Amino acid sequence: MFVFFYRTMKFAVQGFFRNIWLSLVTIIILVLTLFSVTLAAGINVVADKAIASVQSKVDVSIYFKPSVKEQDILNVRYRLENLPTVEAVSYTSQDEALEKFKAKHEDNTVILDSLKQLEENPLGATLIIKAKSIDDYPTIMAVLDNPDYSSLIQDKNFADNQTVIQHLSDLSNKVKRIGIIISGIFVVITVLIMFNTIRITIYTHREEIGIMKLVGASNWFVRAPFLVEMLLYALFAVIISLALLYPFLGVIGPQLNSFFAGYDLDLVTYFASNFWRIVGLQFGFVLILTAFSSSIAIGKYLRV
Repeated sequence: MFVFFYRTMKFAVQGFFRNIWLSLVTIIILVLTLFSVTLAAGINVVADKAIASVQSKVDVSIYFKPSVKEQDILNVRYRLENLPTVEAVSYTSQDEALEKFKAKHEDNTVILDSLKQLEENPLGATLIIKAKSIDDYPTIMAVLDNPDYSSLIQDKNFADNQTVIQHLSDLSNKVKRIGIIISGIFVVITVLIMFNTIRITIYTHREEIGIMKLVGASNWFVRAPFLVEMLLYALFAVIISLALLYPFLGVIGPQLNSFFAGYDLDLVTYFASNFWRIVGLQFGFVLILTAFSSSIAIGKYLRV
């Protein structure tokens, strides 16, 4: 067993260094593939979290006409609270709305003086509706479009929130599509490079392989060094890609944080907290690629 292990490692290392430039090209392609796939997956996670964070903060403010009686507004509130799609409804009275407006514009004497000249409160009461899901808002809006309620309402702000969410969703979908395309291109290139690397390695060792087959070596005994060589490519690729990924995240992290300000979506923190999971996924992904490529090459050109 020790002899088999020693011989396998020796042939694998020899194959790696005998075609050192081809080995370096293979590792570079693997690194680029891992880098693009990992970065695309990380950005997708951040984009999804951003959308979820925005959606969790979305609510609908219903502004009633100043002339609407409080009891009518409370009836609307009661109707909304009994909808299965509504999580909570908060009520702001006319007086509370006026006090909040004054506090917001306390430095603007023109507005405050104008309010003093008015005989009545120009602001209406407000209902703030929080749905259980972002998809439930259209149903709630349909209820409020009922003529019994719509005649009481002066304005609704759901359209603005819906536009923000739609823009974020469109951006996320575009990022995902671009990431899939770029990753797919690198995956195809990687398979082709790995295939040709194994093919050249087999050709380089053709005499040794012929002798081993003549003396009765098993198929596994012949294949093992090539599989170990692929394992070396995978190991180096994972190490280098991680060594490049974290400095890169350190550069783009502040830009992403400023873009998603207020949503606690730190890409560097995400990768750091999921480090071992990312290493495992990277290593597993590149092993699948190398195993697939090498199995095709060995089966076609080794014929053992």
